[in-house]
Amino acid sequence: MAKQNPIRALVGLMLAAALTATASENGTKPQSSRETNQEALSCLLPSNCVNSFNSYGLEALAFEGDSEQAMALLRATLATFPEATIVSSAPLYLEVIFTTAIGFKDQIEFRIDEPSKRIDFRSRSKFGLYDFNKNRSRMQDFSASFKTVAVDAQKAAKN
Repeated sequence: MAKQNPIRALVGLMLAAALTATASENGTKPQSSRETNQEALSCLLPSNCVNSFNSYGLEALAFEGDSEQAMALLRATLATFPEATIVSSAPLYLEVIFTTAIGFKDQIEFRIDEPSKRIDFRSRSKFGLYDFNKNRSRMQDFSASFKTVAVDAQKAAKN
């Protein structure tokens, strides 16, 4: 399977946005951010991939505030995971590589949907057909840490 170039993915998103804008000008309904995110974050191989759309028990990350605050919460949460390396960032997008103790690399993509106050994600193995539930357990841990960081940020803002 060919490795997708992040620049090619970004160009694809830009083209999709342009086509959506054109479609709305022609009177057809454009896709919502949620629909666009669901398509972009789909799992082609469920045995080594989870996402916030169709992986039972994994919900999107909820946030309060604006997209900048959501990105700050994501970055603060990622700082608690030493195995995480941010490889690509945009105002509403973050791509991270997690490296396991034995050297396997997993790609996590986050997409912020500000109108819905949610951060959708996909976590997938870069190598192999099975992940032995590593992506699921990582995203469960990440979600719990994200909630803790969000609560701590709200408490700090009140003081």
